[in-house]
Amino acid sequence: MKNKALLSTVILALMMVLPLQSYATSMDTTGKKITTQDEIWTLEEAYFTNLYQANYEGVLALVHSAFLGWPGSVPQPLGKEESARFMKQLITRPSSCSLRIERAGIRILKDIVLTQYTLRVQCVNTPGAPKTLSSRITHTWVKEGDRWALLGGMSYDLRADGEL
Repeated sequence: MKNKALLSTVILALMMVLPLQSYATSMDTTGKKITTQDEIWTLEEAYFTNLYQANYEGVLALVHSAFLGWPGSVPQPLGKEESARFMKQLITRPSSCSLRIERAGIRILKDIVLTQYTLRVQCVNTPGAPKTLSSRITHTWVKEGDRWALLGGMSYDLRADGEL
């Protein structure tokens, strides 16, 4: 009977501790501890910053070799090579657009992370007339050795008023 009580206590303790794994930490280059969540959101920002600076190599360095993504403006999903061609057509030169990620959700499960957010991109096309483009984004990141790589994603372009 005591063994059953002890086993139940251990199982209950594990059930309470395992969800905290989503807040696992690692060290950055300065030795400062950062959470997986912080690391992933930093990678999300780097992805779009590199894209809008036309740093295609910087974007592709974050992408898994088996990447599959489906931008909202294309009729079918794209692999890594097709995605590289697509981004070069989308952003032909560095842009002065400002970016904002509005975080909506994140789920961390050991070596897999799912993010969901709205990306707001504000550009000035004509003097004094800023235009904001908004997309809902879902990305899936996987741990590949000691680094995170973007395995897949999907976007949906929102109307100018931010609605579906």
